[in-house]
Amino acid sequence: MKKTTLIALFVAVFGLLLVSCSRDITEPVVSANPGSPTLADLSYTGQFTVNYADSLMKFSWSAADFGFASSTTYVLQMSSTSNFTSNVANLVTTQNLKASAKVGDINTLLLSWGYPIGTAVTVYYRISASVSPNLSSVYTAAKSVSLTPYDAVINYPMIYVPGAYQGWSPGADNGRLYSYGFNTTYAGIIRIKDGTNASSEFKVTINPNWNGPNYGGTLTKNGNTYTGTLDPNGGNFSVSAGVYAITVNTGALTISLTKTDDWGVIGSATAQGWNASTPMFYNGQRKMWEITSNFVAGEFKFRANDDWSLNYGDDGNKNGGLKAGGDNIALSTAGNYTIRFDPVKLTYTVKKN
Repeated sequence: MKKTTLIALFVAVFGLLLVSCSRDITEPVVSANPGSPTLADLSYTGQFTVNYADSLMKFSWSAADFGFASSTTYVLQMSSTSNFTSNVANLVTTQNLKASAKVGDINTLLLSWGYPIGTAVTVYYRISASVSPNLSSVYTAAKSVSLTPYDAVINYPMIYVPGAYQGWSPGADNGRLYSYGFNTTYAGIIRIKDGTNASSEFKVTINPNWNGPNYGGTLTKNGNTYTGTLDPNGGNFSVSAGVYAITVNTGALTISLTKTDDWGVIGSATAQGWNASTPMFYNGQRKMWEITSNFVAGEFKFRANDDWSLNYGDDGNKNGGLKAGGDNIALSTAGNYTIRFDPVKLTYTVKKN
């Protein structure tokens, strides 16, 4: 038999073997109607308070059925809406049929969604199941739980704005910007006033010290707004003295500052009485203006820019609500107080220390 005939015969036989082997392989068939997992009620018997911040809220569910044996990825989701169309957070990703989340982490989530402290809210949770990015996920029915957010600060990522107004001190309480979206955008409100000087200088640092990148540059003024580019070799930024809402994007290397209201307290309970406002400090971590100081028995109001054209007092319900030109707020006894004011939600709190 010729050599070429043997080769042809070998190729033919090998081809038949390949066809035979390919017919023996059974490819998985995805169900046209996958079975969703079933979610049990969350398991938690403790309190939803700061003292239980590290306690675990436990979740469990049954397996999803995609019609074939698979490695399924489950995601525990929480939302402020029952149809999960807004404020959706992925709490845990796992291939197990159970998961847990800390009370403190869920409380932080509720605060980040803007829910008020001390008021019960209804939130929703569900499980998403998937086997491939190319296949649609299936979901459990959503369940709800009523939770009452408690007072706690959120540990947002920070960058720093050291300047002449605070002694060129990176990391100081006065001079911080926060990434509320946990991304490259940082924001806050800072009083940039260098004594009696008409202008004040500052820089932007990534770390709470001078190690690592720090930025300066030239700002362009347009009305009450300054804009510029972060330059690692730039000189000090300079603005006219004032209170500014600042936004820095460390990814795009941009900065903008817009003059905003400067808030203080005024009244017979304050050190300066009704003669002048006592400045408050903007706590960017809480997104509130606040002051901790000694007060005497008396009354006070919140006033912007040391002028009566914009002032807030109690709305008359005596439950922490404010309205423009509202009632004086009474302090019945002298002492050291922490007073917080939210000009966005128009609320305030008074705590004796």
